[in-house]
Amino acid sequence: MPDHTLAAPLAGCIAERFGLGRVLSCQQIPQGLMNPNWRMTTTTGSYAIKQLHDRPAETVRDVHQVLPRLAEHGIPVPLPRTTTQGDTVLGLNGQWYSASDWLPGTHLHGHDLTMTACAQLGELIGRLHDALASVLPEAPERLLDRPTGVGEARARLENYARAASSAGDNFDELARREIRQRHALLDRVADRQPPAGEIGPAGWTHGDLQPLNILIDPSTAQVSAILDWDRLETRGYAAEIVRTATIWFTDTGTGALDLDRIAAFIHGYRTRRSISDEQLLDASQRRWWHLLTGTWQLRLHYEQHDRGCDHLLFSDGRLLRWWLTRTEAVNTALTASTAPR
Repeated sequence: MPDHTLAAPLAGCIAERFGLGRVLSCQQIPQGLMNPNWRMTTTTGSYAIKQLHDRPAETVRDVHQVLPRLAEHGIPVPLPRTTTQGDTVLGLNGQWYSASDWLPGTHLHGHDLTMTACAQLGELIGRLHDALASVLPEAPERLLDRPTGVGEARARLENYARAASSAGDNFDELARREIRQRHALLDRVADRQPPAGEIGPAGWTHGDLQPLNILIDPSTAQVSAILDWDRLETRGYAAEIVRTATIWFTDTGTGALDLDRIAAFIHGYRTRRSISDEQLLDASQRRWWHLLTGTWQLRLHYEQHDRGCDHLLFSDGRLLRWWLTRTEAVNTALTASTAPR
């Protein structure tokens, strides 16, 4: 993990500009993939400090205006602190920072949740989609989706295979093997490429509802906060639901999906919002195709020299291969209309 130590003078300046009091301690939070985060304890309390790497300050500032309105709808969100100048983002030494109160809860994984908690998580995301539709401008009901084509996917994989061949550490060896496996899968399922076209229903979505972005009170299994709103955007609702389910309920070591927990999660969402089997099945196909053709971890590694997401290349590959040998069972779980017994 890269060292993003927050030097004492800088921490003190951030605390002063946000009106947080005198700094007593400032510890980097080890979880997280894109933006460095710290827990800052001061004479007035504990706060979450984020350095904005993944989105421009203007985008984050716009998102901050939405969060208080979501809180009014009962959605658990972190409320941004404002600086002494009345802004929710702070620029210092060419970097941008935001601050919010430190919220209770911990990051759990899908296997930590009971069936009831899985359903409650799905129901909460349904309420979230309702709340976003209420507080944001009207969104298009359908969006154009153009999946990556087989030829384009092969070209990207071949490009990164050459990059991996010119280096020689353990990642490069594993990457070459993963790329070979992706090529073989493309040969097998090329005729199952999803068609380009409009998907729906669409609307405002969080965009990254993975475990590191959700705090849960372990004593009650209730969600205490939905974090990191930098990817707030219009998308297909089914796409967000399927992506969330297949991230939360995957064994990253084996790639196996917990189909009963996925079914409970989908049932919970459907108690709140209507979504058809056809829409969920279409999103399922587009999700595994995206896993098959996606090369963003290789781009980060070889083009941006960022190793923070290296492990996701291989966990995505394990999930993909497990999924494609059990497609019918996965689709049954992703279209659950009743809670599993």
